[in-house]
Amino acid sequence: MNFRIEKKEAFRIIGISHPLENEMEKNAEIMPEMWQKAAMDGTIPKLAAMMDSQPMGVLGVSVYNGNDSDERYNQFEGGRFYISVASTKEIDSTLEEYIIQPFTWAVFPGEGAVSTVMPELQKRIVTEWFPASGYEYDNGPDIEVYLNDDPLNSKFEVWIPIRKPQ
Repeated sequence: MNFRIEKKEAFRIIGISHPLENEMEKNAEIMPEMWQKAAMDGTIPKLAAMMDSQPMGVLGVSVYNGNDSDERYNQFEGGRFYISVASTKEIDSTLEEYIIQPFTWAVFPGEGAVSTVMPELQKRIVTEWFPASGYEYDNGPDIEVYLNDDPLNSKFEVWIPIRKPQ
């Protein structure tokens, strides 16, 4: 698999968010609805204009509420999903901010129709890359970085927080 390892200091994201549900199926409905609404109501162009930090792109950030990284997919309660950008700019009352702590990231590029390519890439990261990599999941957010705005021919990156096993 094509990937790179990147260490990144803490950075601030700004955007909109929605609580994650306990059931993945509900989240799979909520997230696309959020993206569609944000595209239609002008939120995404507003955020794109405020982007001034790395990673450059519109971000989909899943923040989990668990301490046990192996259980992250069971820890949706209290978690949030953000549509955001990395930015140092002032925000108004329609946006919120979140600080992503320093992590080492495994960054996986992808391209194509997001609805089919993204789930396949995420599955391969878990089933192929992690078992062979010598790394384990670190307890942090998962980030999708969208480098263009064409959902049928998207260019994107998946950022996964990682650490060497102790």
